[in-house]
Amino acid sequence: MKNFVFFTHQYLKQMKKKWWKLLLLFVFPLMIIALSILAITPFLLQNEQQKISIAIVNEDSASESQLLTQLIVTILKENTYVQAELLSMEEAEMRIKQNDSTAAIIFPSNFATDLYEGTSVKLYVLGNPEEKTQSMVVNELVETIARYIASAQANILTVYHYAKDTSISPEELENLKLELLMDFTFYTMGKSKILREYEWVLQPFENPMHYFSFAILFCLTIIWSILLFVFLSKQTSKSLQVRLKLAGVAFWQEHVARIFTTFMTVFLLSNVFFVIGLAQLEAHYFALDYMRIFLFVSLLILLTIVLCAIFDVIFHSGKIKLLISLLLCVFLIAVSGAIFPTIYFPYSMQQLFPYFYPFDIWKWLTDLIFEERNYASYTKSGLLLLLAFALYSSIIYIKGRLAR
Repeated sequence: MKNFVFFTHQYLKQMKKKWWKLLLLFVFPLMIIALSILAITPFLLQNEQQKISIAIVNEDSASESQLLTQLIVTILKENTYVQAELLSMEEAEMRIKQNDSTAAIIFPSNFATDLYEGTSVKLYVLGNPEEKTQSMVVNELVETIARYIASAQANILTVYHYAKDTSISPEELENLKLELLMDFTFYTMGKSKILREYEWVLQPFENPMHYFSFAILFCLTIIWSILLFVFLSKQTSKSLQVRLKLAGVAFWQEHVARIFTTFMTVFLLSNVFFVIGLAQLEAHYFALDYMRIFLFVSLLILLTIVLCAIFDVIFHSGKIKLLISLLLCVFLIAVSGAIFPTIYFPYSMQQLFPYFYPFDIWKWLTDLIFEERNYASYTKSGLLLLLAFALYSSIIYIKGRLAR
């Protein structure tokens, strides 16, 4: 513990000694990202008089999917933000190419089959690269619809499971499935319910500057974590390493001190900006809301630093470490979905994004900040942090054994 405190103190002295470099390290990324966002914001802002045009594509010939698509079109007709139209896949692609449609919601050919077999039902989104912000809104809307369909599916399968044990005929079972689907869908996707949730989805985009301000801050938190960890690195000569070992100083003590110093510095700086940003919003947040947000920010910083620490231990060349840190920074920002909407990535890649911690943390942060959720799940990010610490500890242990 004494050695850990000593190294932490040394890192703080290093930061104090090179304060002007540290200031540049924190300000420079902020300027670059802010200028980039300001440059593209005029292209992302939506004309208030222009509705979001959505093409509904049904590739399934089953009556269930036909009824659902018609219901969605009917519901969205009453919305002041959106207009929806049933089109074929070719027509939808042509409309998007000509910039006449914002996005297309696609019901796949196996929709009804998956619905009744208990397989997770998926709707696809074909986005318009020319209308990134609006396409993100459509993607959120699809997630809302998918949640309602999943609820209907769970109820249908439960009733169907018990109905099979009765003397009901196969034809009546089929009719029962369709009836249950329609009844529950009309109940959950009633106009007042889906429009109310959709208005919540639109709130962050009514003022894009609020959304992109937090997106910039989220990306800066990742960049600051990586840059400061690299900034505090120093090459220790072999002779000094031998002397430290003879003095009873373990390699991990210096490394953990570096992780702790980086975490505390970025945590304090990032949360100050988050508090300032939250104060600019009209929503009222309680102490518990701030604690949830701070916890997700902590998970983001810790996971990023531990990843950097793992690569720092594995590789010895300073240039390779710097290159990996740069690639890691770009990768984490890309998969988070904060700046680049995930719907523009290939579908196979989209399936992997929920397993990455930046995507999970950003999703929960936007829910807590813009939708004022009063609950949050830390399970996925928490488990990833435990796995990262376990891997880091194993590598440190192996390196210590080899050094002997």
